[in-house]
Amino acid sequence: MMDFKDSEIRRILVPYDGSEQAQQAVRQAAHIARLQGATLMLLSVVDLNAEVAAFERVSMDGYDPAALKEGAYKELAKILREVPADIRTNSVVELGSPAEVIVETADDEGYDLVVMGSRGLGRLTGFLMGSVSQYVLQHVHCPVMVVR
Repeated sequence: MMDFKDSEIRRILVPYDGSEQAQQAVRQAAHIARLQGATLMLLSVVDLNAEVAAFERVSMDGYDPAALKEGAYKELAKILREVPADIRTNSVVELGSPAEVIVETADDEGYDLVVMGSRGLGRLTGFLMGSVSQYVLQHVHCPVMVVR
């Protein structure tokens, strides 16, 4: 007989970049979290390669990863205000390749589900690239819900 305890959803990872698809993913994840009594973790990944490319790698002097992280935390704070107060939420900003950081976070920290947008803001704006959801689908070890 099948044991449904194994498929309980307690921790949901939601990669967030501010795009419309990412906002939809947060709404879907919040709905699932409410039904399951799960905790949401919103993850924003600042892709330093894309950010440096945006500055055309002119000078590393005015380049401040802490400021980039602060901007990402501000974006997360905006969307967190829209999540109903009865849903447990956390947020984190990491630096690195978005696809790899999402997979590492989901696998290393044992998330039960990843809910993410089908495509993000793209390279120029920074966080998620179009191929990120594809990479995550192929590499992560838990179920993935891709929201359009």
